[in-house]
Amino acid sequence: MAEVLADPSLYAFTGGEPPTVEQLHDRYAAQLRGGPVGGGERWVNLIVLLGAQPVGYVQATVPDDGGPATIAWVIGRPWQERGLASRAASLLLAELADLGVTRVIAHIDPAHEASRRVAARLGLEPTSVAVDGETRWVGSTGAP
Repeated sequence: MAEVLADPSLYAFTGGEPPTVEQLHDRYAAQLRGGPVGGGERWVNLIVLLGAQPVGYVQATVPDDGGPATIAWVIGRPWQERGLASRAASLLLAELADLGVTRVIAHIDPAHEASRRVAARLGLEPTSVAVDGETRWVGSTGAP
């Protein structure tokens, strides 16, 4: 995943910089715990594969109180513009629906056209709420 996430342009809209192998090791070790101890939420983190090749990830933070899950997706630059983010995020919504989650939110930089297209394909709609300069998008997992 360090290679997948190595392109600095991936962070143009979200900030930050490419993680080191050590940072990813620590991040994934924390994610395997499933959420912070007593933190009121659980995490769903999935690596996106194309065949056996990792190409990105999708993630969700699911509050224990039944509120909407916050979702995000990242696909490495060489694999973008193939519909992989939309497909992977759609599968994430299905998994969240299986967990009983009904509503989701995503925060997207207004200038990030690709992520706006992914959100629209998922059936999310932009709101007038901005968080740290990003527009809040809301939608459903399709769960009853």
